[in-house]
Amino acid sequence: MADNRRTTTSLAALGAFALLAPLATPTAALADSSWLEQDLASTDRVGLALESGALRLDTAGNSDLGASPRLDPAARRTGLAVFPEQALEEPTDTIDVDVRTTGDAEEVLTEARGVRADGMWTEWYPTASGGGRVTLAEAVIEVQLRIGVESAPGDTEVAVTDVRVRPVESSPSGGDSDVGDSDGGGPQEAEETEEGAEGSQDPPVGDDVPQPFSARLFATRIGLVGNTTANGHTVRPDDHFVALPSRRGLANRGGGEYTVRVCSTGELGPEAVGDTESHEPRCAYLPVWDVGPWNITDDHWNDDRESWRDLDRGRPQAQAAYTENHNSGLDGFGRRVRNPAGIDLADGAFNEGLQLPTNGWVQVDYLWTAEYRARAEIVTATQADPVILRDGPGTDHDTVGLAAYKANVDVACQTTGDEATGPSGTTDVWYRIGAGHYVPAAFADGGAEAPECVEDAEDAEGGAEDAEDAEGGAEDAEGADGGAEDAEGARAGQG
Repeated sequence: MADNRRTTTSLAALGAFALLAPLATPTAALADSSWLEQDLASTDRVGLALESGALRLDTAGNSDLGASPRLDPAARRTGLAVFPEQALEEPTDTIDVDVRTTGDAEEVLTEARGVRADGMWTEWYPTASGGGRVTLAEAVIEVQLRIGVESAPGDTEVAVTDVRVRPVESSPSGGDSDVGDSDGGGPQEAEETEEGAEGSQDPPVGDDVPQPFSARLFATRIGLVGNTTANGHTVRPDDHFVALPSRRGLANRGGGEYTVRVCSTGELGPEAVGDTESHEPRCAYLPVWDVGPWNITDDHWNDDRESWRDLDRGRPQAQAAYTENHNSGLDGFGRRVRNPAGIDLADGAFNEGLQLPTNGWVQVDYLWTAEYRARAEIVTATQADPVILRDGPGTDHDTVGLAAYKANVDVACQTTGDEATGPSGTTDVWYRIGAGHYVPAAFADGGAEAPECVEDAEDAEGGAEDAEDAEGGAEDAEGADGGAEDAEGARAGQG
């Protein structure tokens, strides 16, 4: 355990499904022909085994999913199964989910999500026990289901025997959600700019797009190398990912569909001490691979948050418990909150990405809460190491942070710079993925449709004009020299 983290007592295991506020209601089954059966054998499973045609907790392994919350693995066992994406014939924002089980259906958590128009996923939405109708934040063209199972010692064995889904007619709101959908998981409103003012019919380009929701959080270090995260990832030394206190933004194992941009502020410790005026922020782009710290149903970045709806948006419950004695100073599991942590950083992100000397306050942008102009996924040959962020398109520019392997980034624009060789080939193209944040396109999958960086093009044009002016000045100087020689010749002739 990282020595700069709190300790915890034995409590219910990760999942604590009783804390979930279901966002779906049960619905009666209709004609079987309308249902899309899900293949249990096709799932990506962690802590679950397929036995006799059903998904059951794997008794052969140690299923302890979730490193960040530091719950007692002896109290309950957990497992996870993620189904492949299911394409839909027509876009819809509403689906029915049906889950058949043996044993206590309350021990099974079913979640659903869909692919947005920009190719990104909505957040995960839990169903009622046994399934139900789910209304997503906007119309989707693909859906995906995720099943979680948990059991305490002595409980009757739970098995999932059948899972199916069907699209239904979109909700009255239309399903084509606008910016800032109140259900959460959709893009957030950005301030209007001259170019993107109301009434403009031009599609958003460059920086004229809705910006992701941003919050100031207290960050702690995960540590716990060798443990398993909530999505099944085994924590490595110097790893690069984060934990957030809700499953709604939990990426699939090895995925980066939910990525945050985390930047240092210079404020250290719960009291936020430090020289912030001279601090030069470092930033890291990191996928969400675990749930925590403290709570697991606290999607504080959403307007319509799943739990603790009395708190302001962007304020984690643990922070409120620590600073204001919210919930009598306890988290959702009844533990005394020892620090105001709202995000956990893996060791590599903490030590290398942000170079934090100790726990401190950071600024977090939830990238999936905005529109993606040109989405790209960071790729590296080692499938583990991050890519260096620079403040310009070349290796002579300063290093300002890291972009983790698998992080999904929004390419605002592209420009030319130093040539680089990576998994995507050899190229001199660089992507700007944030203000003053550049990565070589050779280390990104996607993003080629991004426009040219206007500032860099203007700088290049300015440089060309300066060169022309310099050439013109040299020619003028030569002309002046010639004029002087002519004058001298005239004087000599007069003599």
